[in-house]
Amino acid sequence: MRNGSSVSTRFGVPADYRPRQFSPLWQTSAKGWREQLAGALDRACGSSPATIFFRADDIGAGGRAFEALCRLFRHHDMPLGMAVVPAWLSDVRRTRLFAAAPVDESLWSWHQHGWRHVNWQRSGKKSEFGEQRPFEKQWRDIWQGRQKMEDLFGSHLVSVFTPPWNRLSNSTLRILHNLKFDGVSLAGPFPRGIKPPLPLVNLKIHVDLHTRKNRDAESDFNNLLEELSSLPGKKEPAGIMIHHQRMTHFAFEFLDELLCLFGDRNRARVMNFREILDKGANE
Repeated sequence: MRNGSSVSTRFGVPADYRPRQFSPLWQTSAKGWREQLAGALDRACGSSPATIFFRADDIGAGGRAFEALCRLFRHHDMPLGMAVVPAWLSDVRRTRLFAAAPVDESLWSWHQHGWRHVNWQRSGKKSEFGEQRPFEKQWRDIWQGRQKMEDLFGSHLVSVFTPPWNRLSNSTLRILHNLKFDGVSLAGPFPRGIKPPLPLVNLKIHVDLHTRKNRDAESDFNNLLEELSSLPGKKEPAGIMIHHQRMTHFAFEFLDELLCLFGDRNRARVMNFREILDKGANE
């Protein structure tokens, strides 16, 4: 087990950096967390390695945490799915985005994250593309988001749609099918009662690193270890979701160690989005 230098030195996060919002789990590092993490993965991956992918949400504004995230994945030579909110990308932000993660760099799976990341639900859980949103308005937003993404990313765009808050409706799926998207990425399976048009692939998220709700940091750390140790048993590639705006110094240190451990092919095979779509299309 290695003892790396601080995140601020290795990946450019200032020593005084502190996100506005973060889960209690990432407030301070748990005692012996590196050993616990390695032990959990070794026990889980003893018989067969996990097949996983990483997805970073809410991409568009850039900033220090985003730049550090890109350096981190580049340091480990690991692929990362970039869920980009199209309406957030001004010319200035696009320049900053591509300075941190050049569009033609093979590590990044650029794909569409809704349109504006706005909640249109009048009641219930948040969603930009929920059942309360008319079909025509959903179509308009997804179509114009798709056009902007194609203009900005060209052939580097991956035809996957990540809905904000990981929620969508039957109308959304019909639109995605008609616009010839190849996949969606949700936090779990398709919702009950929703029948996806084939061959729409779900790049399913199994672990949420940074938008966790548990207020007890110690119990949540144990929960996280259990979630990570369950990944080798998944039939499909298992997704790990990142929100860089909520990452503390400990969150960066943890992700650095996780990528280091997953760099051992005896523990995991880390896939990019195109590989997953190809795999899904051939099954």
